[in-house]
Amino acid sequence: MSRNVFVAIVILCLSLAINVHGQRRVGNQVAHYTITSLKAMLFYDNEGTFSEDVALPDSEPFPIPSPLWNTTASSTSVLVTVEVNGEYADAPSRRIEFTAKYQPLDARRVIVVRRLSPIWIRENGKYIAGFWLNDAGCNPVWLSARILGQGKSTTTKKIIKFGCGE
Repeated sequence: MSRNVFVAIVILCLSLAINVHGQRRVGNQVAHYTITSLKAMLFYDNEGTFSEDVALPDSEPFPIPSPLWNTTASSTSVLVTVEVNGEYADAPSRRIEFTAKYQPLDARRVIVVRRLSPIWIRENGKYIAGFWLNDAGCNPVWLSARILGQGKSTTTKKIIKFGCGE
């Protein structure tokens, strides 16, 4: 085998290895990513700490008073995290679409927060995106997340059952 042929084979092998590193494909597609959790933690501004997950499935009944009744005395901000699992791969068109719908503390209108976040699956097979909500605490917050850019994708929905009163 001549030196030129050997060099050509080495270059071809290296380019193939670089091309497929970390990519698990189904046909010509990167395998589907899935949302494995959607969590919401209250931020206690008087202590600088977070609560346990307070997001519940959207289908559960809404009790009055809510377990999160009058939380504004200790918290008005919420950190929402969305965990995505999948194969470590280059899929730059995939993003998380996060939506929160709620009535802020001192407003009469309902607002919709919509954020897009790129997904950076790490070598451990997951990525966690964080979203911050302000002025929440007296009215329910409806949360949803889905993955864009991969064809068929399901939406994960939760609710934070805030409530206020005497």
